[in-house]
Amino acid sequence: MSISTGGKLVVAFFAVGLGAGVGVTDAAFAANQLPIALLLASGVLLGALNPRLAWVWAAVMGLCLVSARAITDLLQVQATYTGALLPLMILPLVVAIMGVFAGQLLRRFAPEAP
Repeated sequence: MSISTGGKLVVAFFAVGLGAGVGVTDAAFAANQLPIALLLASGVLLGALNPRLAWVWAAVMGLCLVSARAITDLLQVQATYTGALLPLMILPLVVAIMGVFAGQLLRRFAPEAP
C-alpha cells in the first residue's frame, strides 16, 4: 500500500503533534516513564502508518522532545530533569528509533487487511 503525498503530509503533521505532546509531557512530569512510554507508543504508531519513512518519523519524534527540553531551558522554567546535555539528546532519539522500527516490523509481519 502506497501513501499519497497528501497522506505523507498529514502523517508528518501528526508526527510533529505527537512529538510536541510527548515534549510537553516530558516537561510537565518529574517521572521519565510516561514520556518514554508515549514516545515508544507514538513511534510504533508512526512506523506502522508509513514504514518507508521510518527514519524521518524517528528523527521528528526525537527532535521534538529535545526541542521541548531546549525551550524549557530557554524560558527558564523549572525543569523536572537534571543531567548532562548529551544523554538528554541521545536517549530520546534512541527510544524513538526503537519505537518506529518496532512499528515498521509490526507492519511488515502483520497480515494485509482485506
